[in-house]
Amino acid sequence: MYAAHFAAGGLTTWLVARGDRAERLRSPGLSVNGVPVAAEVVDPAGTVTTGPADLVVIAVKHHQLAEAIEEVAPLVGERTTFLSVLNGLDSEEAIARRYGAERVLLCIALAMDAQRDGTSITYRQAGRLAIGTGGGLGTAERLVAVQVALDRAGLAWEAPADMRHEMWWKFMVNVGINQASAVIRAPYGRFRSEGPARSLMLALMAEVIAVAGAEGIDLGPADLDTWHKVLAGQPPQGLTSMYQDVLAGRPTEVGIFAGRVVALGARHAIPTPYNQAMAWILP
Repeated sequence: MYAAHFAAGGLTTWLVARGDRAERLRSPGLSVNGVPVAAEVVDPAGTVTTGPADLVVIAVKHHQLAEAIEEVAPLVGERTTFLSVLNGLDSEEAIARRYGAERVLLCIALAMDAQRDGTSITYRQAGRLAIGTGGGLGTAERLVAVQVALDRAGLAWEAPADMRHEMWWKFMVNVGINQASAVIRAPYGRFRSEGPARSLMLALMAEVIAVAGAEGIDLGPADLDTWHKVLAGQPPQGLTSMYQDVLAGRPTEVGIFAGRVVALGARHAIPTPYNQAMAWILP
């Protein structure tokens, strides 16, 4: 979805993939909302004549992150800036360890509803990206350059003053809606009204709020209200990314959601039974 926006905005766009995956991306190729994506496929296992890239967007699952970090190496130059739209709290730090903290902006993806079926991607809303600097990551100059690129691509963005709080808010949302939807096999619409589905989602989020407080992050009722407003705008039959992973038989990100909450609970002596159950149930 992001590649299609960048290409449509006139920015030279590459998809990085190796071997069989690279061939699938070339033929039959990707389509987004029925339109072929005008992006060249670069296989780092071969001779790379493109690059360096001004911007690298990493948009894989967490268990693919380490491989992706190495695959993009031939396209990284002095001016390259990284955006990670991965879930969880740790991907930026992993990229920074490999390429340097000043190259990596903090980023979360919000309110997008993309779904994939083979090489066909569909979405109704692209959502928005919250981007910023903090904790030694990124620079103001790189932030402005990425904002200009996102404007050209027609991608909405915001730059919150407290990106650490925003990262934890998104983590709370993912721990709740992603895991609950994957366990009970339910679309967004099931979580809008009172009932077992919504109760499970909120119980999972409550444990995040508890461990976040112990980590110095103030999450509370206002953050839950913000999520309920976002949830109201999601398509009722839309599926979370984790629910899509379960349906497709792919590994889930339960380790960076429930696993992280349980570990933080153990660190701070805070019970996390709902997330422990997710860790036992989800693959």
